[in-house]
Amino acid sequence: ARIVKGTEVLKPNCALIDSEILRDQDKDAVLKFTQDWLNRHIQTVLEPLYRLQDQDIAEGAPKEVAQKIYEGLGILPREELQNLIGQMSEEGRNTLRTKKIRFGPIIVYLPELNKPAGVAMQALLLSLWEGKTLPAEKPAEGIVSFSIEGKDINPDYYRAIGYPVFGPRSIRVDMLDRVICAVYDGADKGKFKAQHQMAEWLGCNIADLYAVLEAMGHRKIYDPADEEKRDDVPEKPTDKADAKSEEVIELKEKEPEEKKQAKKPELATFILKSGKAKPAQEESASKKFKDQKFVWFCN
Repeated sequence: ARIVKGTEVLKPNCALIDSEILRDQDKDAVLKFTQDWLNRHIQTVLEPLYRLQDQDIAEGAPKEVAQKIYEGLGILPREELQNLIGQMSEEGRNTLRTKKIRFGPIIVYLPELNKPAGVAMQALLLSLWEGKTLPAEKPAEGIVSFSIEGKDINPDYYRAIGYPVFGPRSIRVDMLDRVICAVYDGADKGKFKAQHQMAEWLGCNIADLYAVLEAMGHRKIYDPADEEKRDDVPEKPTDKADAKSEEVIELKEKEPEEKKQAKKPELATFILKSGKAKPAQEESASKKFKDQKFVWFCN
């Protein structure tokens, strides 16, 4: 049999391949067997997603949030759920936490679906649903992020399989969420500094890190590298008194390469994207923010 598009993204069908081996009376039994196997296989691989259909989730906002995340294949922008999240009681929030839903500042998702098998299954199901050619397009197994420069990709497709697109990169959602929380946890008075570990988490260079942060809505206001470029242009000595300065410059240039590489330059400062203030009812990744103009929470 082969897998074909069904009535829902998560419910593809099996179609028997013509074969002389099967007699007419066997076809129905074989089709039922393969369809049952396919249904069980999908539910096993995407088990965290199917938990959102459990009956213990309370009616109202919690049930609606769970259903929307289910229909989004385990990931949605938080802004699409914010009104419902605000309506939930603490009991409703706790129920959804037991389903391992991660309510990040920008994205709500199921971290357990980030495994290669989950990504591959989501890619297959979406490709079937959208009529794309198989095998399904997906990132290399285990990759943290990849450049989308020069590539014609569908951001909605990559977000649905756990690799949202921000700026020049498609980024695995758990690493993206780590950077987002580090940004908000490290912010002070509406500003934050980019950190080298953020680029390491994203598996990208500093230029791409800045582009990703700007794609999130943050604005770069100061970059020490700009000043260093100006300082790196030595003035031409005008007399003998300047000769000593020229020698100092030459000595700096001869500084051991290992020592140069060990020094990590200070990175740029950004103004934090302002968010809608709300009561401090949820814990952030490591603390609560007191500046209500820039309140975002990770829970």
